[in-house]
Amino acid sequence: MPGNAPKSNKPYISIIEGNIAQKVDKDTEGAKYREFELSDKTKGAKWELIFNSWTGTIQNITFKETNFGEMCNIELDDAILSLNTASRYFSDLACKLFNGDIKQKFTFHPYDFEVDGKRKSGISLQQNGVKLKNYFYDGTKNLHDFPEVDKEKSIKKTYWKIYFAEVAEFLIEKIKKLKFAPKVNQGKVEEIEISMDDIPGKPDDGLPF
Repeated sequence: MPGNAPKSNKPYISIIEGNIAQKVDKDTEGAKYREFELSDKTKGAKWELIFNSWTGTIQNITFKETNFGEMCNIELDDAILSLNTASRYFSDLACKLFNGDIKQKFTFHPYDFEVDGKRKSGISLQQNGVKLKNYFYDGTKNLHDFPEVDKEKSIKKTYWKIYFAEVAEFLIEKIKKLKFAPKVNQGKVEEIEISMDDIPGKPDDGLPF
């Protein structure tokens, strides 16, 4: 059920500054040391392997409330990609996911760069070598009941926080309707606990298109 992730020995991976990071021991070949500060000002450090992309079949998607916000855990063949639902990475991925075949492999290629003073971040989602487009936006208008922006209220900065939350909730409910085979361990589904080491960091805000 949503919110209960299956117990698994698969490593957690997260997206840091446009790359996929996996926490490892400091003696791991190729590991890089990174210091970080979470949104609650908690500081820490970890050793990580850094990847440009990751390919795998989605076996399950669950959601869990944590002290760092609601997390979306995407279980792949060999890892669990954890994204904060308030992040641009989550919204961008979710908007493209429905244009793919959930039974086939996806390639996740995150990006984060600046163009003309504007930050561009998200996830390029590919399947069979084809980049998937936004399922909820065709370049001119929203599709499939995607939340519309209230133009009158949008002139207020406080409105966007409410809108982003509405978008996240919309996408979460859509994802929860996807069908996956249940993951069981000796006849029951077990919960896992999320630690600070599994949290990718402070989420960035942004429109999902």
